Amino acid sequence: MKKFKCIVFGIFLVCTFILPVSYCNAEETTTTTEANNSKVYDLQQDAFKYYQVEHKGALGIPVSYSCTESEAGDIRKYTVEPNYSESIDGNKVEILISQVNVTGESDNFDSVLKDNKYIKNIKLDKLDNNTAKVDIETSGKLNVKINPVKRRYSSLGDNKYEFKTFIDVTFEEKVKDNSNIIIIDPGHGGSELGATDNFTYEKQLNLDISKRVKENLEKAGYRIYITRDNDSNVGLLDRTDPANLLNADLFFCIHNNSLPLDVNMQSVYMFRGTTVLYNSTAPKPGREFATILMREVSSTIKTNTYPLQDRPNLAVLSSAWCPAVLMETTVECDDGDAKMMMHRLNSQKVADASLRAVNKYFIK
Repeated sequence: MKKFKCIVFGIFLVCTFILPVSYCNAEETTTTTEANNSKVYDLQQDAFKYYQVEHKGALGIPVSYSCTESEAGDIRKYTVEPNYSESIDGNKVEILISQVNVTGESDNFDSVLKDNKYIKNIKLDKLDNNTAKVDIETSGKLNVKINPVKRRYSSLGDNKYEFKTFIDVTFEEKVKDNSNIIIIDPGHGGSELGATDNFTYEKQLNLDISKRVKENLEKAGYRIYITRDNDSNVGLLDRTDPANLLNADLFFCIHNNSLPLDVNMQSVYMFRGTTVLYNSTAPKPGREFATILMREVSSTIKTNTYPLQDRPNLAVLSSAWCPAVLMETTVECDDGDAKMMMHRLNSQKVADASLRAVNKYFIK
């Protein structure tokens, strides 16, 4: 009898307290979902992205929304959720996207189609009722997959932010290729000179090392995309877009360090040499590769080292969804480091050490 009374009392408590709370939460969730479903996002027709490596290509269809921080809530968690359906029939791919306003100047997609191994043609049509259709004609028989890929938020100023999600269309040849995809990112470029100490431009040194790293890794069988292969400007989030859209295995940014002008020479001497930055809060932190890389590079070019740096707020480290690192190869305001890196032989040594680090990281 006592046991029966306990059961009845338990049911009473559930009905009185727990069920109403659950109902309220469900009602709140439904209201939030309905609010998201009623939003009209922007589809930026002149901001499509395309990246390509051996046996794989990725097209990013950008859907974005701009609002204030108070409207978004937690800007780190806010996500644009495109409403779309897909149809794949042979070499024809159709993506119907609803609740979007097509923005930007009309684009004939020449930049996307140039040297494109996997897309023969692409067409964007504006339909009624905030609906757009993207038609893609592929080159031959490919494995096509379509998934949303979130981009890190960006500040527009005046407490306003842009949130973007790419509808990521990937094209893979029907061959078995399990080789790792690595994004090489030469820091700075164009009007962004980087360090300019000791008669050197960091942007040029970064590019020289990066090209050598790319060549080494490609010869070793890795699939490589480099964010710039000339003296051009690259936006911070544009640097990590290929990593996210291609679902890369590693993002590897290459820099050479500088220190503030008011730092005395004793401090320069203390902080000269090699370090690697990573993000401990990332979904897949790059600390393991950072540790291997710093050890290999510093021991090869005989530089001083100082501790790895955890930099979760650095844009290129917080916006890549794969393991990401930023290597500060040397300190350009140190006379010894700068003199050493003026010799291209040492750039090649850094590239060779980087290859060994990558091999040790992936081949365990």
